[in-house]
Amino acid sequence: MIRHPLLMSLALIGVMLAASAFALGQVPADAQIAVHFDINGRPDRFAAPWLAFLVLPGLALAATVLFALLPRLEPLAANLARSGKAYVTTWHAVILVLAACHALLVGNALGLMPDVPRLTSALLGLFLIATGNVAGKTRPMQLFGIRTPWTLADRNVWEKTHRFYGRASVGLGFGLVALALAGAPPLVLASACLGGLALLLAGSTGYSYWLSRQVARS
Repeated sequence: MIRHPLLMSLALIGVMLAASAFALGQVPADAQIAVHFDINGRPDRFAAPWLAFLVLPGLALAATVLFALLPRLEPLAANLARSGKAYVTTWHAVILVLAACHALLVGNALGLMPDVPRLTSALLGLFLIATGNVAGKTRPMQLFGIRTPWTLADRNVWEKTHRFYGRASVGLGFGLVALALAGAPPLVLASACLGGLALLLAGSTGYSYWLSRQVARS
């Protein structure tokens, strides 16, 4: 289950490191590279080139190690194996988003001036679409998925909560992509991203609790 995403991750990390090496050769050694942007896309935090260009490849490597080890750490390994499509899709999506963010950082450092608010909103939307589309295919686990006391206590609550989350996630994802393509103002994009994620998580948690109460009454 892990061979294909592991190879994909290592290949993308290699591309990220190659981009970092190229960028290091293009910027002055004492340059300050933007590593964080405010909601309007203006840089508000900086780092030395070597640090700026290694942070995201390092995060991608850490994520790869975590995803590769999780099947060995998961107490309900058989359920993780049955959730392979969702697991692999999430793994792919996380590494691809980190690689895309690295491309934005390097591009900005080289003077390409990407539209950070629109691109990050679109990336988040695509991530939610990809992962939400397979969320309903997961089985109860201790280390992966929406783990509330109520989903872990009842398999039906787990499955219904993940289907609810999946549909809501895909809907939010398409909304964010549409706003980005429509050129919505940065404040609207930031509000939609943060507010949408908060509602998604709170709604899924609340739904799992409501389902558990229905089970208790039946």
